[in-house]
Amino acid sequence: MNLNRSTAMTLRAGIVLGMVLMVIGLLIESTGGDDTLLYTGMLVLIISPFLGVIVSFVSLLSEKDWIWAIVAGILIAITTTGILMSL
Repeated sequence: MNLNRSTAMTLRAGIVLGMVLMVIGLLIESTGGDDTLLYTGMLVLIISPFLGVIVSFVSLLSEKDWIWAIVAGILIAITTTGILMSL
């Protein structure tokens, strides 16, 4: 698993999916429909960097790059704690 390629693909997929959902959501909302799809697209865009860190963490573990895996793990723990505290 290549670290750069896997992280870039995760981020790219998140951006494309989020933007597609937002465009469809805008079209639906402009015709008087619900705005749930629009907000789902925004949520995907917000979560994409976090998923990129998770993919990087797994890739770093598979490459046995322990120092950076620990850094990524700490970042995941801090972000998860922040998410849980905000609920």
